Amino acid sequence: MAVLTAGVTAVALLTVLRDVELGTDDRGYLLLILITAAAQALFAQVAHGAAIVSIAGLLRGERLTLSEALDPPFTRMGGLLAILIILLAVTAGLALTLIGLVLLPYIAVRLALTHQAFLLEGRSPFGAFGRSWALMQGHMLRMLGVMLLTLLIFLGPALLIQALDALVAGPRGAQVALQAGVSVLQGILTIPLVAFTSATTTVFYLNLEGAQPWPKR
Repeated sequence: MAVLTAGVTAVALLTVLRDVELGTDDRGYLLLILITAAAQALFAQVAHGAAIVSIAGLLRGERLTLSEALDPPFTRMGGLLAILIILLAVTAGLALTLIGLVLLPYIAVRLALTHQAFLLEGRSPFGAFGRSWALMQGHMLRMLGVMLLTLLIFLGPALLIQALDALVAGPRGAQVALQAGVSVLQGILTIPLVAFTSATTTVFYLNLEGAQPWPKR
C-alpha cells in the first residue's frame, strides 16, 4: 500500500499537478494527500484488525490462516471505520482546548482496547468503547507504560525518516522522488509498529479478560 500510494502521488505530481508547488495549500495537492492518507488509514485498519485476530488466536492455541485473520476486519469494516471516525472526532475536539489536551492521554488509555473488544467479542462500536473503558479500570498505569514504550521504540526511526524529506533540494523530479521514498519508508516502518502495538495491546486485553481457549472449529 505504501508503494502504491507513493507511486500514485508521484505520478500525479509529475503530470496533472506538475504546476503545483510541493507542500502548498493548493486544493488539488491537499485532495491528493487526503485521498492517499485515507487509503493508507483504511489499509492500516484492516492490518491492525487482522493482527489482533491472528495474535489472539495464537495465544488461545489456534494458529489462523491469513484468510481467517483477514475475514473479521473485512466483514466488520463498517464498524472499524466508525471507530476510526469517532476516535478522530474525539481527538480533534479535545485538541481544541487546553483542558481537552490534558484529558487526551487519559481518554486514549481508557479506549486502548476498543478494537480488541470489537473484533474478539463481536460488540458494536459504542459497546466496544464501553467495554474498553470498563476493562481499563485500575490498569491505566500499566497500559500507559506499554504505550510509552511503543512510542519510544518507534519515535527515533520515524523522526529520522521524516528528516530525510528536507535533505534534498533541486529539480522537482528529485523532490518528488525523495517524497515518494520517504512515504515508502514510513509505510515500511508502520508494519512493525502495527504488529508490535497489536501484540502488546492484545496480550494486555487477554490478560484482563481471562479468556479461555476458543472452541474447536
